[in-house]
Amino acid sequence: MSLLAAENWFDDRDDARSDFLSKAGWENAELTPVGEDCAFRRYFRLTQDEKTAILMEAVPEDSEIATPGHKLSDFVRIDWFLRGVDLNVPEIYKADVEAGYALLEDFGDTSFQKALAVRDRQQELYELATDVLIRLREDDRIVLPHYNESHVHKARQRIVDWYIPAVRKKENPEGLVESYLAVWQEIERSLPPCPQGFVHVDFHVENLMWLPDRDGLSRCGILDFQGAMHGPLPYDLANLLEDARRDVPKTLRQDMMERYTAGMSPMEKSSFMAWYRVLATQFHCRVAGQFIRLALRDGKGGYLKYLSRVTTYLREGLQAPVLKPMQDWFTAEGIDFKTSPKIDPKELKPLIAEDAF
Repeated sequence: MSLLAAENWFDDRDDARSDFLSKAGWENAELTPVGEDCAFRRYFRLTQDEKTAILMEAVPEDSEIATPGHKLSDFVRIDWFLRGVDLNVPEIYKADVEAGYALLEDFGDTSFQKALAVRDRQQELYELATDVLIRLREDDRIVLPHYNESHVHKARQRIVDWYIPAVRKKENPEGLVESYLAVWQEIERSLPPCPQGFVHVDFHVENLMWLPDRDGLSRCGILDFQGAMHGPLPYDLANLLEDARRDVPKTLRQDMMERYTAGMSPMEKSSFMAWYRVLATQFHCRVAGQFIRLALRDGKGGYLKYLSRVTTYLREGLQAPVLKPMQDWFTAEGIDFKTSPKIDPKELKPLIAEDAF
């Protein structure tokens, strides 16, 4: 579904939205659109009688256009879990999962991304976010989908499905995805088991809210956790420190890696860091393809402005010895990540396989 079609779909639900707000006691609220989302989901700030709340409006999870990993029912149950382990997620005032609505606590407008505009706050914010991840790894009593069986893990192939045709300006030859995935399997088999636990999956500075008037870890408000999984612990740290949206100084990245791995044995730390590099690079492979996919398939071209940063991460990350087989594969395919492809939907859409993921 295109972005315009999705907007029209939401706009046709005015009566359902009004009915939910009436039942929640917010029938006279003023609605102001807030935020942006890759999934087909929208947010509004409600203002009524000098109170505010956030309305999440999601495509019902049984809809054919629902985005995988974005179930409102998962948002509700994970919210309860995270509140139970003393992490700060929005209080749910009311939810109608079947209709696709939730009324949430308003954390305000200051994401970590905005708060980072104050340069001397950078260390504090990244330490806080890293400490939240340390807290998350300590408690994994909720049943979640497994990362290795997920759409997110599968999507590491999007660099082949979407990015490579955009660079070469021609269709992929048969078997290219399979040979690419075989290299990842070779790399993963060479490593010791990866530490597993609660993985947020989308842990970056726009999904973290700065709440300085609260105490401890509660100064970090956590959003967009409905896609959480049981999976490799280095994934979220890589997502935080190698963010497509902003440059994180290498010294700060190293500081946070040291903070997260403090107390690990030398063997545990070595294993964690090897997996960090593998998972970070797989993450960038997914994102590089996903940004092009969003532009071509969904009409969401705004994310392309971050593509050059992602290709820089890929070019640098592939220098790691553990990733030499993957570096050799990309070199053999003529992909060097030195420049980002120009995206012309009319030119590129015919080159993308119909079953591209």
